[in-house]
Amino acid sequence: MASPTVRQIYALAAALCERMGEEFPETREGASETIERLRMENGHPAPRLEDTPSRPRGKRRRRED
Repeated sequence: MASPTVRQIYALAAALCERMGEEFPETREGASETIERLRMENGHPAPRLEDTPSRPRGKRRRRED
């Protein structure tokens, strides 16, 4: 099964923001602030993105259209 596309993830995030009355962030900084706030509100054990270890980036997969 294929992973969701970036476009699908953005559409899902926008729909969830709309449902929750959240404004969709316009910048990376705004997105990071919103993610951190929502993670804190949800009681996430590592609410700040800096608290999580960064994942090694693998080779980019070629899109299969």
